[in-house]
Amino acid sequence: MKTIIIGAGPASLMAATQAIKKGDEVLVFEKMKTAGRKFLVAGDGGFNLSHIGDFDEFVSYYSHSQMADIIRQFTNNDLVLFLKELGIDTFVGSSGKIFPVKEIKPAMVLNTWLTYLKKQGVQFFYHSVLEDFDNDKVIIRLASGQETYVFDKLILGLGAASWSKTGSDAAWVTLFQSKKIEVNPFVPCNAGVNVNLLEEFLHQFQGTVFKNVVVSHNGISRKGEVVLTEYGVEGAPIYYLNPSIRKDFNLPIYIDFKQTHSEDEILTILINSRNVSDGLKKLKLPTAFVFWCKQFLSKEEYNELSLISHLIKQFPIYINSFRPLEEAISCAGGVSWNELNEKLQLKKFPAVFVVGEMVDWEAPTGGYLLQGAFSMGFVACN
Repeated sequence: MKTIIIGAGPASLMAATQAIKKGDEVLVFEKMKTAGRKFLVAGDGGFNLSHIGDFDEFVSYYSHSQMADIIRQFTNNDLVLFLKELGIDTFVGSSGKIFPVKEIKPAMVLNTWLTYLKKQGVQFFYHSVLEDFDNDKVIIRLASGQETYVFDKLILGLGAASWSKTGSDAAWVTLFQSKKIEVNPFVPCNAGVNVNLLEEFLHQFQGTVFKNVVVSHNGISRKGEVVLTEYGVEGAPIYYLNPSIRKDFNLPIYIDFKQTHSEDEILTILINSRNVSDGLKKLKLPTAFVFWCKQFLSKEEYNELSLISHLIKQFPIYINSFRPLEEAISCAGGVSWNELNEKLQLKKFPAVFVVGEMVDWEAPTGGYLLQGAFSMGFVACN
């Protein structure tokens, strides 16, 4: 059986792994000059490959129910065992993220995997661009010219529309639309947001990290670190709240700067302090918050202790928009689930499967994105 895979990201590499284990002839075509470009870029900020958690909790982080059935077939525990097979030991960080042991860098993980695949007989071709496909043939533009390949199974892992420097430019969308395959518009996911805080304030305090805060939007909360930028805010809690924010931009996000204290406890500290500034100092609040209170509240408001207490617990920030797709860590949107069966097979082209970010799903950072991609690659070849 001949399996052709277009794209060499994590979902595609997992598909190639499963196909070669079954004894298929496997050819992988990648338009960039190397494999796994986004895999490596993702490792720049801390190479968390997955996350711990029981199944029900784990799959609750995914936007589409279909992902639960996919991840059930190749779980976070299965991934750890697979990495062990490759000779890559892992450990669980304090936040529950699963990392390769500290001496193993992202490039080492990728090269170990690629070496394994090549030894098993997987063939890799670079600078190769998908031109067209039907249910048994695919046309690929190579450096040497256009070639047509016959296949038994075609797996497409073409990426989405974020971080185009890694090859994810969604150029395939036009081809899919010409074949009447429904593709939902791409929107930023795991992205920072533009806010309506004054420019001079953001400029002065850009780079400030609010640690151990709780961020809420429309009843959903997430603890973590938030970073002030020249345009607004970003960080894991903001990324986690992206789906909620997308549903209603009119609602502000709220930052709780003192999640260890109730509003009444904060008020008591302020009342028992010499003045407001002394109370804020005792509470060890971020300099940026104190500055904002002094600069943008009237004298009367600044001395209204109940108002200050409330702002410490629920500081409102109104959102204007997400950052552009190009800056987003990932995307929502892509091939509609209406076009796929439970094996990620295109209903209109039964020999063709789609995996990874080009399918319409989303998840927060923290290992969930990579786990989703690994699991999809597994399912497409089993």
